[in-house]
Amino acid sequence: MPLSILVPMILVGLPLVIGLVWWVNRGRSRAPLTACQAKDHFLNDFPNAVVDEILISDDGKNALLRLVDDNAIGMVHQMGQNHLTRLLDKSSVIGFETRSAGFEFRLNDFTLKSVSFENESLNARPWLSGFVNMEKN
Repeated sequence: MPLSILVPMILVGLPLVIGLVWWVNRGRSRAPLTACQAKDHFLNDFPNAVVDEILISDDGKNALLRLVDDNAIGMVHQMGQNHLTRLLDKSSVIGFETRSAGFEFRLNDFTLKSVSFENESLNARPWLSGFVNMEKN
């Protein structure tokens, strides 16, 4: 194919495809994560886990799951239409910072560097204190 035809096709076609994908997905907004959904997504990936308690972040995009096994906690992170689930042990949390309005986990994971929980999430401090050093920075 001659270059005089190929270049205009690419210059018009590429933005057209990108715009079409954006237009199709623009109306899709995901509802906040519920405790039931977080548990379902987590158990799909870790069917042998036994969930004791679930904490949803205020923005509804993250959930921490207290497991019967005290050596790990579960995490569900919402990314658009998809969910990232992790089984976190003490080695996967490289930092933990408490704030006046919540806390933040810094993770040893290149796909998700940190997860923040705000306000009402302070209820999790008692069961998280056994998992991570609350003063760890």
